[in-house]
Amino acid sequence: MAGRKKKNSSKKPQYVRAKKRSGSDSSAVARRSVTIGLLVVIFGGVIFGVIQGLNWIGRKLYSENPRFELRHLVVKCDGKLSEDYIREVIEIKEGMNLWEFTFGDIEKRLMGVSRVESVYLERDLPDALIVKVKERVAVAQIIGRKATRYPYLVDRFGYVLPPRLSATDLPVIEGLDIDLQLGEHAGHADVETALQIIGMCDSNPTLHKYIKIQRLDVKYGDYIHMYLDGDTRVRMPRHSLEKKLINLSSTIKIGLARGERYREIDMTLDSPKAVTVPF
Repeated sequence: MAGRKKKNSSKKPQYVRAKKRSGSDSSAVARRSVTIGLLVVIFGGVIFGVIQGLNWIGRKLYSENPRFELRHLVVKCDGKLSEDYIREVIEIKEGMNLWEFTFGDIEKRLMGVSRVESVYLERDLPDALIVKVKERVAVAQIIGRKATRYPYLVDRFGYVLPPRLSATDLPVIEGLDIDLQLGEHAGHADVETALQIIGMCDSNPTLHKYIKIQRLDVKYGDYIHMYLDGDTRVRMPRHSLEKKLINLSSTIKIGLARGERYREIDMTLDSPKAVTVPF
């Protein structure tokens, strides 16, 4: 018998197309957006109200409270800046409220003065303000690229100060190929090295007794020329400064005990014994 050809009885799947309710979905999204927007506005209003309320309370308790009216402005300075000048700079006077200004404002005004090193401020409640100013102290004269009639001064931290005729006895740092800006840090490694030498000689009694620095010439790459009282020139390396200075003072001390004075002293050698050239 001939085989029967089976018919494919499987039916094609039928798909039901659902109609989109575009109008309903759009309105739901719109309502949700409006709700979120209202919540944001309400929350922002609450925060704004709280901030305004706190500010109002703060003004009533502090900046608008007559109990904190400034009656005693105490100004002190360890240098030559006058009390009247400091009062003029800080722009604070009796009769103002103690909370009417910030310490940051006062510090910014005072630290803009090149001669001011640091500021101490204190509110002595309920009616006093204490202002203490520490003035920069010049330790050397300094000469940069541009020649000026009088050398600038520099403090122990390297900040450039105005010239002063009464400071002509301070040692001179020279040989710098930089522009010096009044009130700014000199910003040079050779200046820092020179200030270290000056600081060590000033703070150590033995070094201070035998090493009287007149000039420090930093233009040479490997060493510094130090010119001392009595026209002695010392070749000083830029490393092991304390050790080299102690050896230098010993050399000068021994020479004086022998009745010798030196025209040149070389401290750049590794040997602890300095090379000297007598007058």
